[in-house]
Amino acid sequence: MENKLEKKGGGGMKIWLCVIILAVSLIIPAASFCQQDQDAPRMQSKEGVVTQVDSVGSLLVVSDGIEMLRFNVDQDTKIQRGVDNIMLDDLESDDPVNVNYYKTPDGVLKAVLITDGNIISSF
Repeated sequence: MENKLEKKGGGGMKIWLCVIILAVSLIIPAASFCQQDQDAPRMQSKEGVVTQVDSVGSLLVVSDGIEMLRFNVDQDTKIQRGVDNIMLDDLESDDPVNVNYYKTPDGVLKAVLITDGNIISSF
């Protein structure tokens, strides 16, 4: 009789252990996922005109008529004019642009995508 009770009690313990392991295995990834969302940079967009291009220093300055923003441009930054990929030094003062960027933890504005609003016709 005691043997049946020990087995019955041990089975309940195994179920609770499985429930606890399952709960922990769901909670830890969920907490990690939430933390990743908080750490992801917040993308922003700025539309304006080019006021300065420094291809050597990898810098683009854009004015929207109210403020001037300085964007760092690196080899990962995509720069487009229409459907064509272009280089930073292809941009000129007064070119209309839209810059998708994020702010790094140290306050630097990092350009991710620069779209030149000049449409060059081949006609």
